[in-house]
Amino acid sequence: MPFAIQWTGITGPTTTRRDTALEALKCATELLGKGRYNVVIVDLAEGGKAYAPEDFAQFYLNHGK
Repeated sequence: MPFAIQWTGITGPTTTRRDTALEALKCATELLGKGRYNVVIVDLAEGGKAYAPEDFAQFYLNHGK
């Protein structure tokens, strides 16, 4: 399943992709640790459903298998 990670950093809005849910969650968590903001994980297979940091636990429960 493809996932997009979107965030805002010092150069403005940016997006990257990860192939697995665990890779997406790791990337998003690292970005938060680096001080990036507006970090969301977008589930491209679910019509673009977005998970904000407060939803990362639910994202893991839904996709972390």
